[in-house]
Amino acid sequence: MFGPIKKDPTSVYERILKELTAAIMHGDLKPGDKLPAERSLSEMMGVSRTSLREALKMLAAAGMVEIKHGQGVFITEKESTASILKDFANQNVIDSHTLKDLFELRKLLETQNAIWACQRADNEEIKKLNLLVEKTLNALQDTKDDLVILAKQDSEFHTLLAEATGNKVIVRVMHDLLDLMNDSRCQALSIPGRPFRSLNEHKEIVEALKLRDVEGVKGKMLYHLKNVEAELLKEPVKE
Repeated sequence: MFGPIKKDPTSVYERILKELTAAIMHGDLKPGDKLPAERSLSEMMGVSRTSLREALKMLAAAGMVEIKHGQGVFITEKESTASILKDFANQNVIDSHTLKDLFELRKLLETQNAIWACQRADNEEIKKLNLLVEKTLNALQDTKDDLVILAKQDSEFHTLLAEATGNKVIVRVMHDLLDLMNDSRCQALSIPGRPFRSLNEHKEIVEALKLRDVEGVKGKMLYHLKNVEAELLKEPVKE
């Protein structure tokens, strides 16, 4: 079923994702099927186990596979990530444990979004992100207490970044995820100094995008999400 990954400008990690996703979507891999062992699958695809492992983590975050430690990786029932997030949305309150899980998903998904945006975004898309940061700065100066406006603009930044990946599925997942976390976003932005800290972190992400600094933009996004999570949950930032 699987052959060696062709070498081209696209990252090996991304090629693995595309091949596994295609096999699932085309029905070559069905719900309940177990993938070959990590070593065997990496040899079949001609990739490193590290690259394969990262791709599988992304598929697990999207709800397409389930990683059962000590048992293997299994194709899940075809329940969309959107429906999974909808189940969370039906809860009246998102507790701290669920919030941690959501941030774990965001750190996995949005650091990859940042990498792909850095590799794929055209200059106009980066310009839009830069203009949004400036617009947000003006909003902070003019409407310091309007959390609804600030939360909307914060959400727009992360949405634009997702759109810059060129992946429509990721954009849909991000819309659902950001909608689900709207209340927690408002709560975070009500923390004294957090709006300006978030803005500065967004600016650093955009600057890394301008430089096409892949590792830099990944690090800046992870730093931003860790800081917001720590302040929201009142925990120290984890390295």
